Amino acid sequence: MIKPIKYLLFKLIYGKINKIILPKKDKDIFIKKVNFGKLINYNLYKIKKGRIFSDTINNTAYLINNSLIKDVSFQLKLKKNLRMVNGKINENFVIKNGTPKFIKKVDGSVFSLLSGGAAKNNYWHWIFDVLPKIGIFQKSRERSPDFYLLPSLKKKYQIDSLYELNIPIKKLLDGEKYKHIKSHKILSVDHPNVFKNNPSTSIQNIPFWIIKWLKKQYVNNNKKKTLFPKKIFINRDEDSHTEKRKLVNNNEVKSFLEKCGFTSVTLSKYEFKKQVKLFNNANFIVGLHGAGFANIVFSKPKTKILEIKSKSSGNVITNLAKKCSMEYTSYVDRDTKSINNQDSHTKVDIEKLKKLIFSLEQRRKH
Repeated sequence: MIKPIKYLLFKLIYGKINKIILPKKDKDIFIKKVNFGKLINYNLYKIKKGRIFSDTINNTAYLINNSLIKDVSFQLKLKKNLRMVNGKINENFVIKNGTPKFIKKVDGSVFSLLSGGAAKNNYWHWIFDVLPKIGIFQKSRERSPDFYLLPSLKKKYQIDSLYELNIPIKKLLDGEKYKHIKSHKILSVDHPNVFKNNPSTSIQNIPFWIIKWLKKQYVNNNKKKTLFPKKIFINRDEDSHTEKRKLVNNNEVKSFLEKCGFTSVTLSKYEFKKQVKLFNNANFIVGLHGAGFANIVFSKPKTKILEIKSKSSGNVITNLAKKCSMEYTSYVDRDTKSINNQDSHTKVDIEKLKKLIFSLEQRRKH
């Protein structure tokens, strides 16, 4: 169906979205404050007889009747400098196009963990954007919802990480299948790490409470003793992003590190709880800049982290490692041309890497 015709037909079915409302001024919306210390505060929104419409990427609209709710809805926009920001509420998809999906009525309360952007298919954003929303909800001491609406459930780690929190699969709604829902009670919370509408900067400064919460939820649940290597190399050869960001001489680096006692690991082959255990047991981790480094949040303090990165990779892993009290070092390839922001191929000079590894190993002995 041609999109303009489709949008018109659904406007005839569900009506136009022609009003924007403030949550504080609507009797069917209740806001509860959730505090993590004096400086970090979040809002928990409870919406009576509401709707959610989402494209699962950049736009999510929370609605009462045909009114779009400000603050809780989001409409992500990519700026020219490649910064992603939350646009103005009147830029939300539904204002112009309506809600062009058939409604699925959910019999029970729904807690929405929709986060937009890369949360539906990127491990880092799942760990730091989606899961901490559950931490905020737990802190609110609200009654557990009947259902959880997730950005996606296509990846095994998504279901596994929720199972470890004792959330059964029967309570999970896949946002890619439930793009337009209606419920007698909808719950949502603020984004856990985006402040002042600056996601690009905020993701580089994960709040301490999130780090502590993730450790408490997942490390303590993995008490069963299993042998894991102490020195690991994160091998991204089979990663879905290798076309945009790869280690050009990966096999050479892998061969060298294996001679130094490192075990090459492909994280996609490990179930979630084994990834937690793998990183919690390792004392030396080497890898190319990428989402797999999110797992260092489960590592012990003083773990050695060697990130191989391009000059455009940013400091997101650097800052996380430092917040987790780890011994961080980077190998920066300043010669390979950048493609686009973080998406750059990297080549390692083995002799330089050899000296760096030797220096770090010597530091371990003292």
